[in-house]
Amino acid sequence: MIWFKIKELEKLLTDGKLSDKLAFNYLLTSLIFLTAANYLSDDDPLWALWVHLIISIGATIWGVRKTFEINQEGDNRDYFKRFISLSFVAGIRIVVFALFVSFLIVLSNQILKFTGILFDLSSLQKELLELAGFLIFTALYYYMLLTSFKRINSGDGSRIPVEAV
Repeated sequence: MIWFKIKELEKLLTDGKLSDKLAFNYLLTSLIFLTAANYLSDDDPLWALWVHLIISIGATIWGVRKTFEINQEGDNRDYFKRFISLSFVAGIRIVVFALFVSFLIVLSNQILKFTGILFDLSSLQKELLELAGFLIFTALYYYMLLTSFKRINSGDGSRIPVEAV
Protein backbone atom coordinates (compact mmCIF):
# COMPACT_ATOMS: atom_id res chain seq x y z
CA MET A 1 0.00 0.00 0.00
CA ILE A 2 1.10 3.52 -0.72
CA TRP A 3 0.74 5.66 2.39
CA PHE A 4 2.07 9.11 1.44
CA LYS A 5 3.12 9.27 -2.21
CA ILE A 6 -0.19 10.36 -3.71
CA LYS A 7 1.24 10.96 -7.21
CA GLU A 8 2.39 7.35 -7.30
CA LEU A 9 -1.13 6.23 -6.36
CA GLU A 10 -2.63 8.58 -8.95
CA LYS A 11 -0.38 7.00 -11.61
CA LEU A 12 -1.56 3.50 -10.67
CA LEU A 13 -5.16 4.67 -10.93
CA THR A 14 -4.62 6.50 -14.23
CA ASP A 15 -2.85 3.50 -15.74
CA GLY A 16 -5.57 1.13 -14.47
CA LYS A 17 -2.99 -0.83 -12.48
CA LEU A 18 -4.60 -0.56 -9.04
CA SER A 19 -5.92 -4.04 -8.28
CA ASP A 20 -9.20 -4.70 -6.52
CA LYS A 21 -7.21 -6.39 -3.75
CA LEU A 22 -5.16 -3.23 -3.14
CA ALA A 23 -8.28 -1.05 -3.28
CA PHE A 24 -9.87 -3.47 -0.78
CA ASN A 25 -6.86 -3.01 1.53
CA TYR A 26 -7.36 0.77 1.37
CA LEU A 27 -11.05 0.34 2.21
CA LEU A 28 -10.36 -2.01 5.12
CA THR A 29 -7.58 0.18 6.53
CA SER A 30 -9.78 3.27 6.28
CA LEU A 31 -12.63 1.52 8.07
CA ILE A 32 -10.30 0.32 10.84
CA PHE A 33 -8.94 3.85 11.38
CA LEU A 34 -12.46 5.35 11.35
CA THR A 35 -13.68 2.72 13.79
CA ALA A 36 -10.78 3.32 16.17
CA ALA A 37 -11.10 7.10 15.92
CA ASN A 38 -14.73 6.80 17.00
CA TYR A 39 -13.56 5.73 20.47
CA LEU A 40 -10.88 8.38 21.11
CA SER A 41 -13.04 10.72 23.16
CA ASP A 42 -15.44 8.23 24.71
CA ASP A 43 -16.11 8.67 28.43
CA ASP A 44 -16.99 5.02 29.12
CA PRO A 45 -14.89 3.11 31.65
CA LEU A 46 -11.58 2.03 30.15
CA TRP A 47 -12.43 -1.69 30.16
CA ALA A 48 -15.74 -1.04 28.35
CA LEU A 49 -13.99 1.19 25.83
CA TRP A 50 -11.49 -1.57 25.01
CA VAL A 51 -14.17 -4.25 24.72
CA HIS A 52 -16.22 -1.97 22.43
CA LEU A 53 -13.14 -1.20 20.33
CA ILE A 54 -12.14 -4.86 20.02
CA ILE A 55 -15.67 -5.86 19.01
CA SER A 56 -15.85 -3.02 16.47
CA ILE A 57 -12.48 -3.60 14.85
CA GLY A 58 -12.86 -7.39 14.93
CA ALA A 59 -16.31 -7.24 13.35
CA THR A 60 -15.13 -4.74 10.74
CA ILE A 61 -12.13 -6.84 9.72
CA TRP A 62 -14.07 -10.10 9.67
CA GLY A 63 -17.21 -8.71 7.99
CA VAL A 64 -15.49 -6.69 5.29
CA ARG A 65 -13.08 -9.52 4.46
CA LYS A 66 -15.99 -11.96 4.29
CA THR A 67 -17.90 -9.73 1.83
CA PHE A 68 -14.80 -9.53 -0.35
CA GLU A 69 -14.35 -13.33 -0.26
CA ILE A 70 -18.02 -13.94 -1.10
CA ASN A 71 -17.75 -11.53 -4.04
CA GLN A 72 -14.54 -13.19 -5.29
CA GLU A 73 -16.09 -16.65 -5.07
CA GLY A 74 -19.15 -15.40 -6.98
CA ASP A 75 -18.97 -13.34 -10.14
CA ASN A 76 -16.13 -11.15 -8.78
CA ARG A 77 -17.70 -7.97 -10.18
CA ASP A 78 -18.50 -4.52 -8.82
CA TYR A 79 -17.34 -5.18 -5.25
CA PHE A 80 -17.04 -1.54 -4.26
CA LYS A 81 -20.39 -0.56 -5.74
CA ARG A 82 -21.98 -3.48 -3.93
CA PHE A 83 -20.22 -2.85 -0.64
CA ILE A 84 -20.96 0.86 -0.51
CA SER A 85 -24.61 0.58 -1.51
CA LEU A 86 -25.47 -2.56 0.47
CA SER A 87 -23.68 -1.37 3.62
CA PHE A 88 -25.57 1.94 3.41
CA VAL A 89 -28.96 0.24 3.21
CA ALA A 90 -28.06 -2.34 5.89
CA GLY A 91 -26.87 0.52 8.11
CA ILE A 92 -30.10 2.45 7.63
CA ARG A 93 -32.13 -0.65 8.46
CA ILE A 94 -30.11 -1.25 11.63
CA VAL A 95 -30.49 2.39 12.73
CA VAL A 96 -34.28 2.24 12.25
CA PHE A 97 -34.45 -1.07 14.12
CA ALA A 98 -32.23 0.29 16.93
CA LEU A 99 -34.44 3.39 17.25
CA PHE A 100 -37.51 1.16 17.49
CA VAL A 101 -35.89 -1.03 20.15
CA SER A 102 -34.73 2.07 22.04
CA PHE A 103 -38.27 3.45 21.93
CA LEU A 104 -39.60 0.18 23.38
CA ILE A 105 -36.97 0.23 26.13
CA VAL A 106 -37.76 3.84 27.07
CA LEU A 107 -41.50 3.12 26.98
CA SER A 108 -41.17 0.04 29.18
CA ASN A 109 -38.88 1.98 31.53
CA GLN A 110 -41.54 4.69 31.89
CA ILE A 111 -44.25 2.10 32.53
CA LEU A 112 -42.09 0.40 35.17
CA LYS A 113 -41.38 3.78 36.82
CA PHE A 114 -45.10 4.55 36.88
CA THR A 115 -45.94 1.20 38.46
CA GLY A 116 -43.07 1.42 40.95
CA ILE A 117 -41.55 -1.85 39.77
CA LEU A 118 -38.42 -0.22 38.36
CA PHE A 119 -35.13 -1.13 39.99
CA ASP A 120 -31.78 0.52 39.48
CA LEU A 121 -29.04 -1.23 37.59
CA SER A 122 -25.44 -0.90 38.66
CA SER A 123 -23.06 0.89 36.31
CA LEU A 124 -21.46 -2.48 35.51
CA GLN A 125 -24.84 -3.96 34.56
CA LYS A 126 -25.62 -0.92 32.40
CA GLU A 127 -22.27 -1.22 30.60
CA LEU A 128 -22.76 -4.95 30.04
CA LEU A 129 -26.26 -4.38 28.64
CA GLU A 130 -24.95 -1.65 26.35
CA LEU A 131 -22.14 -3.91 25.12
CA ALA A 132 -24.60 -6.78 24.55
CA GLY A 133 -26.87 -4.50 22.55
CA PHE A 134 -23.93 -3.21 20.51
CA LEU A 135 -22.78 -6.77 19.81
CA ILE A 136 -26.29 -7.81 18.73
CA PHE A 137 -26.75 -4.82 16.39
CA THR A 138 -23.26 -5.30 14.92
CA ALA A 139 -23.98 -8.98 14.29
CA LEU A 140 -27.32 -8.13 12.66
CA TYR A 141 -25.66 -5.54 10.42
CA TYR A 142 -23.04 -7.98 9.14
CA TYR A 143 -25.62 -10.74 8.83
CA MET A 144 -27.71 -8.51 6.54
CA LEU A 145 -24.66 -7.43 4.55
CA LEU A 146 -23.28 -10.96 4.11
CA THR A 147 -26.71 -12.34 3.21
CA SER A 148 -27.08 -9.68 0.50
CA PHE A 149 -23.61 -10.47 -0.89
CA LYS A 150 -24.45 -14.19 -0.95
CA ARG A 151 -27.74 -13.54 -2.78
CA ILE A 152 -26.04 -11.35 -5.37
CA ASN A 153 -23.25 -13.87 -5.93
CA SER A 154 -25.44 -16.98 -5.98
CA GLY A 155 -25.88 -16.83 -9.71
CA ASP A 156 -28.63 -15.19 -11.70
CA GLY A 157 -29.54 -11.86 -10.06
CA SER A 158 -32.98 -11.90 -11.66
CA ARG A 159 -34.07 -14.59 -9.16
CA ILE A 160 -33.87 -12.13 -6.27
CA PRO A 161 -37.46 -11.16 -5.46
CA VAL A 162 -38.20 -7.48 -5.03
CA GLU A 163 -41.41 -6.89 -3.06
CA ALA A 164 -41.51 -3.09 -3.23
CA VAL A 165 -39.47 -0.50 -5.02
